[in-house]
Parts: sequence; structure tokens; C-alpha cells
Amino acid sequence: MRNAEFMCAATAAVFQLYQILICPAKRDSEIPNSEFIIPNFKKGSVHKMVTATELNYKNFGRCVKLDNGTANIIITVDIGPRIISYCLNGHENMLLEDAGREFKDDSQELRDYFGEGRTWYIYGGHRLWSSPESYPHSYVPDNEPVEYTVSGGEITLIPPATRTGQQHRLIYRLADEGSEVELFHEIRNVSGSIVTLAPWALTVCAAGGVEIFPQSQADNGLLSNRRNVFWSYSDISDDRFFLSNRYGTLQQVKGAPEKFKIGINNEDGWAAVVNHGQIFLKNFRMNIDGNYPDYGCNFETFTNGIFLECESLGELKTLKNGESASITEYWSLIPCSEGFDRKSDDSIDAFVKKYDLRNHHA
Repeated sequence: MRNAEFMCAATAAVFQLYQILICPAKRDSEIPNSEFIIPNFKKGSVHKMVTATELNYKNFGRCVKLDNGTANIIITVDIGPRIISYCLNGHENMLLEDAGREFKDDSQELRDYFGEGRTWYIYGGHRLWSSPESYPHSYVPDNEPVEYTVSGGEITLIPPATRTGQQHRLIYRLADEGSEVELFHEIRNVSGSIVTLAPWALTVCAAGGVEIFPQSQADNGLLSNRRNVFWSYSDISDDRFFLSNRYGTLQQVKGAPEKFKIGINNEDGWAAVVNHGQIFLKNFRMNIDGNYPDYGCNFETFTNGIFLECESLGELKTLKNGESASITEYWSLIPCSEGFDRKSDDSIDAFVKKYDLRNHHA
């Protein structure tokens, strides 16, 4: 049976190659020029396909969509880049799309540094920055086209080097099956000087979500085990925020006038955002002995009246010119028809256990 399946898969592959190389007319009539279909074979199974399609998406210009039939991601290549959309097929986007360009910065200080007429836009979605945050240096206007290549379910993106002397390289891979995405982020120092930074992966989630993140349960004896770091504008009595011995939650409320941000030592390496009938699960790693920004935070979260950010941070590294630092995340989506009491530790814990919310890449 396995031999028969292998022969069927091999025949299909040869036939597809024949169509692409020998019969361009037939190919063009059946497959849009902007779409590439990449077969992925697994021993003992019928082959699966990931499609990579270049399209114009809303007012974000040219984008590339990776789709495996279960989930899809859309990445901007005329700007950014951003992962501007991530969802299970047939469901709503879990990420913010700032099509109205509501969140931007075009202050005189920013224009003095980056050039007259330059504006920074959040755009939404997922982006790479470096920590510690500073103004205006962190707010690089990334409004230029991005070089990219696609191979299978993997896209590599190289935007222009920044005015601050950073060259970013991003590799995103959508799994052949399911919803998992592996995200590799690299920052190379091209400033000509020695710099200290940490890679910072920020996912801007759509309005209305509720985020869950774990508190450290390590027994460190006479030493502390938790760092909960607040920014000056954060009111710890804010009703959107809840913190217990096991978990924290943060709710996005549309139109809320105040900002809120907290950072923690997320030793378990996960956070989840519940919205639109889906759970967005982010996995990352922490080096317990590592040196992290903002008083030792490898995870931070922020909300305002428009969106919620779910952020992982790498270790602080001192880089000579030409050296690089990187951070990797793993995403997945889980269908969800139930809620939980975001201010009940027991309710949160039951929800977490039911949907197996944890680091699956520890």
C-alpha cells in the first residue's frame, strides 16, 4: 500500500512539474500567475499543499498570503513588513489592521531625525523592534518595499537597513498542516559601532481580546521568583487588568482612554489571546540566567483604546558591527466556543488546562 501511495505521489509531482515547465499555456489558464503551489509529501500519506499568493490586500499594498487549507497568514511586502493577518480559515483576523492609519507618529522630533515628510505608522499586525525602547529611534518609518523570497511554506523577508544601523531578516514558516507558524527574527548591527540591544517581537492584536499569561511558580527558597514591572502610565487598579498567584489577564476595551503596560519574567514561555472564537497561542523561550531588558522582562503586554500588544523579548546582547541577535516564536490557533472569568484564578486555570495552553516548544 505504501508503495502504491508513493507512486501516486511521485506521479502527481512529475505531472505538476511537466505542467509548469512544458505546458505554460495550460498552467496559466488554471493557476493565477501570482500563485505558486508547493506540494509537501509525507511518507504513507496523500500529499498536502501550501499555497503562496501575491495579492493586493485592502490598503496595505502588495502582500503575500501563505495558506495550508486550515490557517493562513498575510504578510505585507510594499511596507513594513508586518504579518497583517493570521486566522483559521473562515474565521476573523486575530490581528489589528489599522487601515485608517489611526495610530501614527509624525512629530517634528521624528522628522528631524528620520527626514522631513517621514511618518511612522503602526499598520497593525506583527513587527520586529529592538529594546530598550527610545524616542524617536525606535519609531523607524518602515514605509518602503521589502525584498522577499518564498520556498514551500516559508517566506524570507529583508527590509531596507534602518537609519539606526539595523538590518532585519525575518523567516516565517507556515506548517504543512494545522495552524502553527514558526517565526525567526534577526537583527544585524550594521551601524559601524558597538551597540547593545535585545530583539523584540510585538504582535498587535485586534480589539476586544482577553490575554492570559502565566506567573512563575518556581520555588526559589529565600529568593524572589517573580518580576512584575509597571510603566509610569499604568494604574495597577485598572479594571482591565487582573493578577493572581498563577496568572495575569489583560482585556482590550475599545475606546478606553488610558494606556496600560506590564512586563514579567515569563519562564513558562507562553501567552494567549482569546478573541473571535479563536485562541491565539504564542510560544517563546526564556534563558533563566539571561540578561533581559526592563528589569529582567522577557514578556511584555500593552493595551490602549485601539489594540492589545503581546510581546516577547530576547536577551540583551552587545554586538560589534556585523554581529546579530535573534529571537524565535511559535504561533498556533485553537477554535474556542467558551469563555472564562478573567478575574477568577480557578476559572482561568480550568480554561488553560482544557485548551492545553502552555509552551509546546520548551
